[in-house]
Amino acid sequence: MWRTKRLIDRILVTVVLAGCGGAAHSIGIAGGGGGGGGPVANAITVTLGNNVFRSDRNGSSNPAVDTVVAGGTVTWSWANTGGIPHTVQSLGTPSFTSGGVETGSGSIYAQTFTTPGTYRYNCAIHGNLMTGVVVVVGY
Repeated sequence: MWRTKRLIDRILVTVVLAGCGGAAHSIGIAGGGGGGGGPVANAITVTLGNNVFRSDRNGSSNPAVDTVVAGGTVTWSWANTGGIPHTVQSLGTPSFTSGGVETGSGSIYAQTFTTPGTYRYNCAIHGNLMTGVVVVVGY
């Protein structure tokens, strides 16, 4: 059963990445750990800057693409944003609780993902100029 689920997750990720229109980022569902070369992470940080979401684990940006194990946490950290407001907004299904609008470096928003799936997000203020994907895998 879990092998079937992993195969479905791989297919979903391929579809999401193909729809992004950019270069395929290594997200390491089969042990690649979001391009980091290790096991799938339990905690990930995404830096949120002016007009960019960037994975601190693998360097992917707009979309920032990360893989986390079910029960893992993604933390978005505002850096070099000046006085420009940003937010983390969940898109589509499955969804997660969106964060509030924050202005200024040092703000953070964290979300623990308990259910496997492919979660898309953007900045509610900047829309598709700032995007990301969190792939949650279960083992």
